[in-house]
Amino acid sequence: MTKKNKFWFGPQKELTKTEKKQRFAAIRTTAIIFAFIAIFVAAGLCFIFLDRYVKGNLDLNEKTVPIQLVDFPGWAGTELKQKIISTAGKSPDDFRLTEDAAMKIGENLAILAWLCDVKVQVSSKAIIVSAKYRKPVGLIKDHDQQFYVDSELIVLDYVPMGKMPIVEITGVPGHLLTWRTVGTKWQRDDVAAAVELLALLERMDSEIVPNKPLLAEIKSIDMSNFDGRRIASQPHIVFYARDGTEIKWGAKKGQWQRHLEAKDEEKLTLLYNTYQELGTVQLRAAQKGSFIDLTQPQTLSLPIDRY
Repeated sequence: MTKKNKFWFGPQKELTKTEKKQRFAAIRTTAIIFAFIAIFVAAGLCFIFLDRYVKGNLDLNEKTVPIQLVDFPGWAGTELKQKIISTAGKSPDDFRLTEDAAMKIGENLAILAWLCDVKVQVSSKAIIVSAKYRKPVGLIKDHDQQFYVDSELIVLDYVPMGKMPIVEITGVPGHLLTWRTVGTKWQRDDVAAAVELLALLERMDSEIVPNKPLLAEIKSIDMSNFDGRRIASQPHIVFYARDGTEIKWGAKKGQWQRHLEAKDEEKLTLLYNTYQELGTVQLRAAQKGSFIDLTQPQTLSLPIDRY
């Protein structure tokens, strides 16, 4: 067996020039296809990577640059901004332009429940952070602990929110919350019903009284008799104004018919008509009564077409 055919087991046929050209063309085509596949796979991996950590073209000279929060929401205060910055880096050295600066800051912010879909971009002038911010809807207190929940029932650690009106949700077992539950969804029907009503009032405020939101006068929403678990004949949900005025809402949203109450839209109409006519729902302060009962069926014109 010669060196030429030592790996060929069987008769060897000499290829013609045409067959050699065809084989070479086939090999070249196959190589091109594999090259394109490799490029697309690599590009796909890059896009997956860059979806979370994005780096711009920069000169990595390890200088310290400030952190910039893109589209920081107007409702959030300086305390939340400082919390995000301090979580991103413990010291100014953490904001140096290094090869892995974006990844380190992104990993630090990933533990913060207030943010989701975090993206970090490094430029020659700043470390830019973009994210979606979770807006607190309700406040839960229990002795020396307090937490927020957002519209998706995600538990948020407490940070002062300044002038932003956040209603306290009472009558739920706050002791079930611990620091371990921060960032997780709190699966409770009473909390979900409270958050749904608070979100409804927030939408009504934005459409009817955006300059003077009714929610600013609401201190708490009491869920202790939710679904009549204490006294079935008493209102299941009660709001309390900041002066102590009771606002009897009744059954949770969508359950008015089962309890022969006013429709949800009638309750909203009476509540906002009262607020607009009197300029307040704090009736004790206005010396006009001590409670507002929204549960009784009425025929009222709606302040808006939808709720």
